[in-house]
Amino acid sequence: MSDGVPLKEHIERLLSERDRQYAQRFDAQEKAVASALAAAKEAVLKAEAASDRRFESVNEFRQTLTDQAATFAPRAEVDLRFASLEKDRDHSAGRGAGLNAMWGYVVGAAGLVVAVVALLK
Repeated sequence: MSDGVPLKEHIERLLSERDRQYAQRFDAQEKAVASALAAAKEAVLKAEAASDRRFESVNEFRQTLTDQAATFAPRAEVDLRFASLEKDRDHSAGRGAGLNAMWGYVVGAAGLVVAVVALLK
């Protein structure tokens, strides 16, 4: 070689330098992978915590619906009460119609009595 270093020694220096560079690259990649794995693990933990909070709120909502449904009247009972109210309303309407008819008969009878008395005089 031109600098007076034998070829074998020169090649060994080049190989040694390359080995050192490869080792540095490998260490940097190893650190990057470890960092990425740590970040992924942290992201998974945060996602699991968020999912747990979401499911807690869903369970609270379900419990609220269950409590609310327990306070509602069953449909059969509501239907029965409405039917009873309709019967009462119909009965009241019939009674009112009967009273109106009775007043009509009373007024008609009174008119008839007045007419008969007026004809007899």
